[in-house]
Amino acid sequence: MAEAAKSISPPNTAYQFEVSCRALSGDRSLQAHLLKVTSPSALPQIFKNAMSASMLVDIVKCVATFFREDVDLAIKYLENLTKVPRFDMLILFLSPTE
Repeated sequence: MAEAAKSISPPNTAYQFEVSCRALSGDRSLQAHLLKVTSPSALPQIFKNAMSASMLVDIVKCVATFFREDVDLAIKYLENLTKVPRFDMLILFLSPTE
């Protein structure tokens, strides 16, 4: 994991984020590392109008699982997710279990 984590760089676009996230789908801790190298304040700019409901759910699950020891950072990620355009619309399409 240490070698793979070193090669993870911050994405600039939603496409880059999703491709990286999919490539790391077998390892949630590497997905958490992808999120950690991405500034919370960059999320609205990265995702603009391109965030999917499934990506939103994956990010929230990642934060809930891997950011328990850094609650302030977790809150920053969650607050910035709410600033992503269409966030309100995405929430409407989530199932009750999501």
